[in-house]
Amino acid sequence: MLRKRQPVWTVTVLTIPQREAFLQRLFASIRELRWRRTWELHVVYNWETDEEPYAVEQRILKLGRRLPLTVHFNTRNPTIGGGRAHQLAVCKSPLICFLDDDLTLHGDLFEVIEERLRDMPVGIVGTPSLVEDSDRLFKPRRSTPHVDAHDMRFMSVQGMLVAGYRRLFQDIGGFNPRRAFWGEWTEMNLRMWRHGFATGYAMDGSYLRHWHGAPESPTRNKPGRQDHVLWGLLCTALEYDAIALRPDTERFWELVEQRYLAYSFGDSVGPKELLHSVLRLVPRLAVEWPHIAEFRETARNHPFQFAPFHSITERDVAEVLAYAEPRIAKYRRAVWNRVRAASR
Repeated sequence: MLRKRQPVWTVTVLTIPQREAFLQRLFASIRELRWRRTWELHVVYNWETDEEPYAVEQRILKLGRRLPLTVHFNTRNPTIGGGRAHQLAVCKSPLICFLDDDLTLHGDLFEVIEERLRDMPVGIVGTPSLVEDSDRLFKPRRSTPHVDAHDMRFMSVQGMLVAGYRRLFQDIGGFNPRRAFWGEWTEMNLRMWRHGFATGYAMDGSYLRHWHGAPESPTRNKPGRQDHVLWGLLCTALEYDAIALRPDTERFWELVEQRYLAYSFGDSVGPKELLHSVLRLVPRLAVEWPHIAEFRETARNHPFQFAPFHSITERDVAEVLAYAEPRIAKYRRAVWNRVRAASR
């Protein structure tokens, strides 16, 4: 018989030493939440440090006092993608929630997420975020194509809070090892949809506040971010057959030109700067090419062939939900069997 102390949820946070003030604020908001289930909190310290691990652990445990907190260290591959893989690897509970460390949490957050996972055959549930202490919506962006149905906004869930079934994340392959500092959630969402599991936001009952200014952001202030973004775009195009300009890849190339190159290189990016970045990445591309080619062959057999940044339609949602319904049962059983056992 399962013991009551075995958690249903793991809440996992990736952090680095420069962000401990943000981590303290996140912990304070977690203490205010109501919990219906047993849960645990993991912090993955994603940094190569000369500091003694016990000293780091004690400092973080002090910040997280009165929380069911465990500190893990990822020093082997402390990229964002490597940190995400470590978060998933050390999780043992059936449900997992990935949190960014520059957030605060508000409302009946985990109750809302559980309801969506129980009622809808979805793979990922996210929560809306507001800009700091304002009422301005940060994500999901209103301009991003989406479908509102079944009390959800179906679209890609772009980080900050991503919740779902641990085993499902593992079964579709875990985190792509070629997403180092940018694009790991974009690629994970795409792979979820292509495997037949929808992703989207629960738009009511809870929200996040995203506190800007955290250092080492891969999209705002991390040194070398242009190479990280370009690397993610190159891998996406190659892994998902989006090299040629076709009707299904048109949106991918529009976003590359209009959004991603501009915010990583600046509005005045020129061909010389872009070429320099590509040439810096060529040796890495040569090393990764066999793995990219192998991934591309696997991707060609995915049940759904959505292109990167595909604009989800109502028909897409209906078809994917119907496909997922009989396949989601084993993941749900892992959750609700544990809940029933804990209540005995």
